[in-house]
Amino acid sequence: MVADMLCVHKNLDLRLALCSKSTFSALSDDEMNSIRILINSAIPDPEVKGGLRWPMGKSYSGDYTIVGVWHNEFKSYKSPSLKLKVRNVDRFIFKTGTGEATIEINLKLRRLVSEIQDGEIDTDSIYNGFKDNLRLIWTISCHGSHNF
Repeated sequence: MVADMLCVHKNLDLRLALCSKSTFSALSDDEMNSIRILINSAIPDPEVKGGLRWPMGKSYSGDYTIVGVWHNEFKSYKSPSLKLKVRNVDRFIFKTGTGEATIEINLKLRRLVSEIQDGEIDTDSIYNGFKDNLRLIWTISCHGSHNF
């Protein structure tokens, strides 16, 4: 089960993933209370992997234990010819004691793809279209423009 939650009192967006050996359709009041205790004891901390930490002995409640923390920041840019998503990800897995911070980029060259699928484009045009899109991305990153 995965749930996206907005924790206004923590100024935090949270994606909670629960793994269970059994299938359940609804959480009991005790289970919900255990999850609330975990969320309420979380301390936002930009100095730790994942961006959240728990006080000693507070990373579990009832049958639930924190196994990992992810902190994501997204930026998205669109134009008629391309769609660019940049995601900064900061992860920490408690079980292994490992973490990582990555920048993930997803680039969709919409116009080029449609021209290739329609068979209306040659190799030189693909290359030039790709160069133009990269030039546009470079301009955006240098000037910080979010509208293009």
